[in-house]
Amino acid sequence: MSRRLLIARPGHIYLATYTSASATISIDLDEPFPGNPSWFAVSPTDPHLLYTFDENGSTTYAFRLDLTSNTLTKVAQSEDGSEGVCHLAFNKLGSIMLGASYAEGTIDIWNTESSNPELITTIQSKDPVIDAGRVARAHQAVLDPTGRFFVVNDLGTDALLVLDALRPDVPVVRRVCVPSGSGPRHGVFYPAGDAPATHYFLLCETSNRVEVFKLKYTEVDVEFVAAGSYSTFLDEEMGAFAAAGEIVLSADSKHVYTSNRLMTSPTETIAHFRIKPEGEDAELELELVAETSTQGKHPRMFSLSRNGNELFVGNQEGEWAVVVLRRKEDGTLEEKPVAGVLMEDIVKGEGDQRGPMFVLEVV
Repeated sequence: MSRRLLIARPGHIYLATYTSASATISIDLDEPFPGNPSWFAVSPTDPHLLYTFDENGSTTYAFRLDLTSNTLTKVAQSEDGSEGVCHLAFNKLGSIMLGASYAEGTIDIWNTESSNPELITTIQSKDPVIDAGRVARAHQAVLDPTGRFFVVNDLGTDALLVLDALRPDVPVVRRVCVPSGSGPRHGVFYPAGDAPATHYFLLCETSNRVEVFKLKYTEVDVEFVAAGSYSTFLDEEMGAFAAAGEIVLSADSKHVYTSNRLMTSPTETIAHFRIKPEGEDAELELELVAETSTQGKHPRMFSLSRNGNELFVGNQEGEWAVVVLRRKEDGTLEEKPVAGVLMEDIVKGEGDQRGPMFVLEVV
């Protein structure tokens, strides 16, 4: 069985084919890109319409994907957004897209009813009173399973912003403070699916912990109550010398995976947590099961395959640019990758030397 992968690093967007039977990844397209396309959002109503940006600038792009001809065709671009956007997220209808700017600490609200994005407004992530003396670093917008609210993780102000996705200007309706110095980066709602979430798992870059919040939906927003804190390292002292990257929840809501990066070790790791769901006499808990090498350095982003059988991991440095880690039936990861792309095969001495920052299975 073959799966198609979208891979991106500074100056390049790749289409690739992962063939599980032969355990190979072949590069089908190397599309030059004027900047750093560090994240992509796929339209929820059209899987062949992709949006990205130049993280080093302020340009937002829309591309048409054709896997039959192995082409990416630019269909629109806009210079109206904030500089230094590092994440994009859609509402369920695909009509609104949020861009989180790390550089400016802002949240861009885009109208994406057509393929040509139009900027509606830009929201300041920082509260002038609560966050006085801090520098806002909006890092990710996450749509809750009901489609009603976005949560924006701000790494600089140690805050979560709840935005109402059903109101035209998508206003901030609640601010949630997390422990000072945590550095909120990425998060996932639990459980997976369309029902209202019961919990939010927040991966913090500075503290290298997963902060768990219990949720209560109201008529106008979502309340967050702290319900647990877990190191992403078996040896918690290692968390003082690292910076967490990505967090992913399995489709069956039984497992959570995070990436540990910017360490001094030769390679870095994916941490695997088993979720112990809440019951009549017990609260939800996370159990750190293992750490598995990515065979490279600085795994900023990784993603689950569509069937849930593998993790696709991008490394910004090290020997391997992309690796495929197989998941066992119990959710644990096999230590040896089943396939990969060597860094030397795609980074060949020109321009920015960093490896992939994004890898996702596309259809």
